[in-house]
Parts: sequence; C-alpha cells; structure tokens
Amino acid sequence: MDKPTVVKSHDIHLDTEYASWIHEVKERYRNTQIKAAVKVNSEQLLF
Repeated sequence: MDKPTVVKSHDIHLDTEYASWIHEVKERYRNTQIKAAVKVNSEQLLF
C-alpha cells in the first residue's frame, strides 16, 4: 500500500475552464443566498 502524501496548494495547477466553473458556482451560490435573505426579510416585514 502507498503511503499518503501531503499535497500543497503550489503543487496543483488549475486550468482556466475549471477555475471559471468554480467562479460561476460561487457566484450562483452567493446570488441564491441573497435571494433567500431578501425573501425572508420581505416575509418578516409582511408579518
């Protein structure tokens, strides 16, 4: 069995397509969080 190795961040190369995909996922997640917060606040104001 191989011994586990530690991989450091400078050992990893991310291609532009993957980096772009990660950026898109983060952006969509943030936008969804904002929409949820706005919806909750709107409902609280109506209450």
